[in-house]
Amino acid sequence: MKERLEIRVPHENVNDPTAKLLLWNVVSGATVKEGDTIAELENSKATFPVTAPAPGIVEYSRTVGEEVPVGTTLCFLLIDGKAGVPPLGNIPAASPHASSAPSPPNPGLAALVPATNVPAGVLFSKGAEALVAQLGLDRSLFAGMSFVKESDVRQKAQEGRGPAATVETRSEKGEAHKAITVAVPAAGDEEVEKEPLDRAKLVENRELLSADRAALKSTLFYFCPAAGLADACARQSPPVLRLVVILFEAVKLLTQYRRLNACLAEDHALLYRHVHIGFAVDMGRGLKVLVIRKAEELSFPELAERFELLLAKYATDSLVVADVTGSTFTVTDLAQEGVFAFTPLLNSRQAAILGIGAEDRKGESFMFSCAFDHRLTGGKQVAEFLRDLSSRVAYQGASLGASSPKGAALFCARCLQTVEDLRAIRAFLLPSVEPPGYLCTNCLAGD
Repeated sequence: MKERLEIRVPHENVNDPTAKLLLWNVVSGATVKEGDTIAELENSKATFPVTAPAPGIVEYSRTVGEEVPVGTTLCFLLIDGKAGVPPLGNIPAASPHASSAPSPPNPGLAALVPATNVPAGVLFSKGAEALVAQLGLDRSLFAGMSFVKESDVRQKAQEGRGPAATVETRSEKGEAHKAITVAVPAAGDEEVEKEPLDRAKLVENRELLSADRAALKSTLFYFCPAAGLADACARQSPPVLRLVVILFEAVKLLTQYRRLNACLAEDHALLYRHVHIGFAVDMGRGLKVLVIRKAEELSFPELAERFELLLAKYATDSLVVADVTGSTFTVTDLAQEGVFAFTPLLNSRQAAILGIGAEDRKGESFMFSCAFDHRLTGGKQVAEFLRDLSSRVAYQGASLGASSPKGAALFCARCLQTVEDLRAIRAFLLPSVEPPGYLCTNCLAGD
């Protein structure tokens, strides 16, 4: 008896409703063994493989570069080794005379509605199909696309309405969207150049807007007296970044200030059991929030080692999904950019985010900024958190300064740049076995 397994796009990242198909590792109709990689997908954070759960024959109709909704069918696997599975693009439409039809055996395909009068192979979500009818759009506008979502329909509607595009639509649940008038340059306008946003930025925009609309935000600023902290960190062997010290002390405090390591859900504060501390990094390979999991269980050397490992993986493009998802509290440091104070943007499913500014000209202090959701906590509690954090960081600075070794400055064993040289180009040293000593992040990445 034939057995057909449906292989769906996994939900690797809670922030991504779709994943991009990067590569088919086998051709349609090929035989695979259990554990063989069938395809490679990409979400906003990382790439990940999809493997065969059993031996069989793979059949698919998705195309490389297609955005595939999470939870929907990527391909089929024929366990008995016989071909004949209909491709995804040929799903028959329901008969208009059918009534009380049973649910399709493939729930992932239930949201796909084959539209009429469109080029072959184009599929519409239910919401997109309803929106096309509501706006009276010509379905031929979507020729060349594989899967059309509501956002695609809205974009086409804006493109067709000239310089002042006003679009009022309804969601799949019938909820009205707020009518928004957007100044859209006319096609062929020589004054502008259209450049598409990458997937990571689109996902970031959606999540930040969602958090911005949901939260009742406030921001507090606090001076941290930490004279000589950065220099004391640089003289350690191996060198320690100021950010690592702040991460360590913040983690310890978050076990006490639990409302800052939380999120709000239906009038309940969801307090995270662990501190998965995230820190923002952007060193020429895109903005990523790297995550140190269960950071409250780590000693200072362990946290510093985990920090260095994540940076090395970032520099070598070897991050996996677990390295960039699931943070419960985020720290973002703009000191390298010379920014003294700023208001960080609150992330979705988080109660607070900590910003770190550059030291003042005398090197005696720097500014903390903490944006927080006022629905979960108040200004007094956040002020106490910042006060305690500043006190602990200042104490660490004094301790590191007292224990800093004297002697020659540390340098990269390959490019010979010192800590001070590297600081000016936003790079730093990591311990190295071969060559012995230290390597800077630029050399490690092959730059």
